[in-house]
Amino acid sequence: MTVRPATSARQGRVDAGMWTQPDAVATWLRARGIEVSSPLAITRVGIGQSNITTLIVDAEGREWVMREPPAGTTAGQTHNLDREVGILRGLAGTEVPVPAVVGTGTCSGGSPFVVMERASGSALETEEDARSLTPDQRYALGTSVAVTLAKLHRLDPAILNITVSEEPYLLRQIRRVSSAWDRVRAGSRHDSCWSALRDTLADHLPADSPAVIMHGDYRLSNLLVADGRITAVLDWELCTVGDPLADLAWLLDDWRPADEPAIVMPSPTRAGGFPSRAEMIDIYREITGRAVENLDYYRAFTQWRAASLLEGVRFRRLSGAMGTHAAIDPDALEDSIGVLLASAREHLRNSG
Repeated sequence: MTVRPATSARQGRVDAGMWTQPDAVATWLRARGIEVSSPLAITRVGIGQSNITTLIVDAEGREWVMREPPAGTTAGQTHNLDREVGILRGLAGTEVPVPAVVGTGTCSGGSPFVVMERASGSALETEEDARSLTPDQRYALGTSVAVTLAKLHRLDPAILNITVSEEPYLLRQIRRVSSAWDRVRAGSRHDSCWSALRDTLADHLPADSPAVIMHGDYRLSNLLVADGRITAVLDWELCTVGDPLADLAWLLDDWRPADEPAIVMPSPTRAGGFPSRAEMIDIYREITGRAVENLDYYRAFTQWRAASLLEGVRFRRLSGAMGTHAAIDPDALEDSIGVLLASAREHLRNSG
């Protein structure tokens, strides 16, 4: 996992969280019977643009991972850590590897946080990270990525003990994404294109697929890898019970070859040596036994959704809510939103 320096408290609202309070974190860990040697070093890690993820290292080199929402997050937004913790505990012991939860807490300012054990390995976030693996390792890893998603989709959703909506996943996602877009649309030059795609997606909903446990953001940068094998699947905040093909399509969108336009969120697969998208689909189909149909619609939906999420990131960046860590230029975000929406239009044309 790439470790980047922490941002000072003067550089943004994000610094109000627990991750800026190493003494308080040490006290919290000790209260749970965990041996800790001070001082602690806490640094931002990863390229995530939603919850803040940090690496905690004590004076003896012991490590933990902490996640918390950015400053200013309100209840009801997609940062529900208690729900994510429940999902991690539900998945513990299954064929899908997840980090073990140490516990949850609330910082002095009232914001929640969760601390997890540090799983071995690091995330492949960039093409350079992928090139640290041999071509054979990249191919084997890609196969494992498809296999792990298929195994997730074969689990009984009841193990999560979460309320399952009776409304079809795609329909409720279109409604939720639309609601989030309403908060940022005034500052977007893509609003007209976005709205046209939304209307077409809503008018051509496919038949419901059998509901499965969905990760919601399944891609290489959300996996820890050691020696070319997956050691943990991370970032379950968007997990739900819903349409498996939306999860698969999201992974395929991230599975970019070098001849496709790059976007601001890096695609390690552009380094080459990974299975093709067609091969990933075949692996998934073989394990799940599920028909994989109308993927063009799902690719259009997931790219429209990704563009919507990036507009939200752009809004938060412009407002200063995420500090300077892993900062992405707002103009670059806007360009990537345009690339995604154009690709979504093309997939919709192909979906018939």
